[in-house]
Amino acid sequence: MIFVALPALLLALASVAAFFGRWVWWLDVLANFRAQYLAGLVVSGVVLAASRRWRRWGYASLLVAALNLVLVLPLYLGSPVADPALPDLRVMNFNLLSSNESYADVIEYIGTVDADLVVLHEASRPWEVAIDTADLGYQVIRARSENLIFGTLILVRGSDLTALSYGFAATSPRAVELSFSPEGWDERVEVLVTHPLAPTDQERAALRDAQLSFAAEWAAGREGPFFVVGDLNATPWSWAFRKLKAAGSLHNSQDGFGLQATFPANASPLLRVPIDHLLYSDGLGVRERLLGPALGSDHFPLIIDLVRLR
Repeated sequence: MIFVALPALLLALASVAAFFGRWVWWLDVLANFRAQYLAGLVVSGVVLAASRRWRRWGYASLLVAALNLVLVLPLYLGSPVADPALPDLRVMNFNLLSSNESYADVIEYIGTVDADLVVLHEASRPWEVAIDTADLGYQVIRARSENLIFGTLILVRGSDLTALSYGFAATSPRAVELSFSPEGWDERVEVLVTHPLAPTDQERAALRDAQLSFAAEWAAGREGPFFVVGDLNATPWSWAFRKLKAAGSLHNSQDGFGLQATFPANASPLLRVPIDHLLYSDGLGVRERLLGPALGSDHFPLIIDLVRLR
């Protein structure tokens, strides 16, 4: 039974330590695995609680599991907007993976999804050429400067489009601001497309947090319908994500649709975490949210149907 108790203890310690991620970068990385902690602690807690000798350990494991449940459960609460009369806006967000060469498969899938806004992260020059050659009927915004190997490629359908890039170098906000009128809408929508750095060390974690803080400040200054979309390299339990959501008074499009873990697509489902997101303002709602096939990437595409509430 010690072989059950020891992993349970480690999971419980990681669960509690992750609450202090605001001050220690690698503890915030631990916060990404709340769903895994929940599952592991429930299983080990039930096993330990069934043993007379280890019963208290089992109850303690289940108590910590309950803490994780409080954090994970909101993703399963809420209902999609069902009114078919409300105007919608389909958004596709996809980290291509810089080494991915599945050009034809991705282009075919974009045509099938038929989104109004397509956001492609880690798009290199070959991807830009492939998208231009495909002539998918979008206005194309290239956010990669010539000195960068890859950046974010944005495809838009709508009118009166304006775009402002804040730069995609490591020390830049790594974001593009859009404003346009979606087809069928009687007003403009503002969008911040962003791809913060992955928090793989202390310096990159600090830059990621600063880039998400920039998104939070941007959202706090908006009026009317707007949303933030991208590979945020943060789960809903990261303190930087929670700060973005709170500061911008944003709603998580995951709520009501479950975990929908997007990364890493090439790993076991037990190891995947949700780091691709769309957060939206009051006045908007979500009709549908789903994941597509990996198409050669280590991410799954995220497809969301936003609606303008009356």
